[in-house]
Amino acid sequence: MTVRNLLLSILFTAAASSLVAQDAAAPAGGAYRSFTPADQWELGLNAGVPFVSGDLDSKLGFGGGLHVRKALDHVFSLRVGALYAKTKNEFADAESNSEMSWFSGSLQVVAAVNNIRFNKPYRKTLVNAFIGAGATSFTTKYTNVLQADGSNNGEFKSGLSPYIDAGVGLAFRVSPKFNIGLEYGVAFVLGGNGDLLDGDENVDSRTTTYRDYLHYPNLRLNFNLSGKDKSGAMRSEPLYWVNPLAQVSDAIAALEARPVFDPTDTDGDGVIDMFDQEKESPAGARVDTRGVTLDSDGDKVPDYKDKEPFSPPGYSVNADGVAQVPPGLTEADVNRIVDAKLAAFKLPTQEGLADWFLPVINFANNSYDISYGEYTKLYQVAQVLKSNSKIRVAVTGHTDQTGSDTYNNVLSYNRAKAAIDFLVSQYGISRDRLVLDWAGKANALVPARSSQINRRVEFRVAKSGETDKPRPEGPEAGKGRFMGNKASGY
Repeated sequence: MTVRNLLLSILFTAAASSLVAQDAAAPAGGAYRSFTPADQWELGLNAGVPFVSGDLDSKLGFGGGLHVRKALDHVFSLRVGALYAKTKNEFADAESNSEMSWFSGSLQVVAAVNNIRFNKPYRKTLVNAFIGAGATSFTTKYTNVLQADGSNNGEFKSGLSPYIDAGVGLAFRVSPKFNIGLEYGVAFVLGGNGDLLDGDENVDSRTTTYRDYLHYPNLRLNFNLSGKDKSGAMRSEPLYWVNPLAQVSDAIAALEARPVFDPTDTDGDGVIDMFDQEKESPAGARVDTRGVTLDSDGDKVPDYKDKEPFSPPGYSVNADGVAQVPPGLTEADVNRIVDAKLAAFKLPTQEGLADWFLPVINFANNSYDISYGEYTKLYQVAQVLKSNSKIRVAVTGHTDQTGSDTYNNVLSYNRAKAAIDFLVSQYGISRDRLVLDWAGKANALVPARSSQINRRVEFRVAKSGETDKPRPEGPEAGKGRFMGNKASGY
């Protein structure tokens, strides 16, 4: 019953420490800001030289283990560990000896007893004290050790037995991720197996040690397991390394670093000095949001001196900020420039225009009559001829694919002749500047049999020495009229 009550007391202490570590409830006035950061777990490896103090003389053995540790707050933490140890005991003047193999697991409450000072952001050296409880299974082999049943040699197996351990240690912070510790722990087994770690209960003696103790001096290599909290921020070192007031100190330092609000406005421009980049702006001058005198057009003359605050860009300005724009052109100047350009404009010579084509006019089916819609095109041809008195133009008639070759040849001739007559009679173009040409249905532009696109007259610059084609043989073809006169040869 005593053993069970002691174990329950230790577990209750650990639970109470966990509750103390929780954040306080939010005050009624709003959300509570916790100054306890989310921290990292510690994973540790240890190795040492265990020995048993009991009825036989102690000899150093060897042992090792591992642990996981998590802070409850800045002082208390829980540590779960496992240990394997092997020890030896013997009498120096006798042949009595024993060897013990120990396997155990424990839960300990660790207190960082020096992390209650607030003079540094973190501890470089940590003083730890711990107490805990666990369960062990040990086996002791003994030689020439008298037992209660009268035997001297044999082996004792404890089965699963509860034990209590306690100890102290020092840890040295090497980096935010790693620290080295030196620790000394003592464990004793509860119940009837407590005096059998060395295998000797002093059966033949009136005096005996009530319990044997497992001592474990050891070296520890401890690693902090980094990670992120719920907000995505990196977790801090375990809290037992961190100053409990570190975050409060940082918050106070941030407040102290804020500039003191000073509403002074020395130059009275409406921008206080702590933001004003020009603290002596002229009185009455307009300024921007930085307190700098405005220069709207960027001409280096501030607006309060500028007689033209929005000068056109690209021109130099005088001392008053007025752009020095040269005088503008009058309408007479523009007309003179245009006339000079037109007078100097010349189309290329006859040889250079060999592949240049003028507008095309089209005709109705089986007709060489020029419709009103084609008058504009003939006007354009006439204007080119008038502007370029040295060129001659070939006028070529075409037909669609309907009808015989003989008929279409005559019809294409009539269409070319009608266009020439129109230019001569309506615009006074000299007949010797126009060369009559015909092609019948030979040069169709589209494959359709009957298409107005093919029923056309084309204009192009005549080749040197090119003359009229004579009328082809055949009867009269097409319907229409020639707009000629006697001066044109009709």
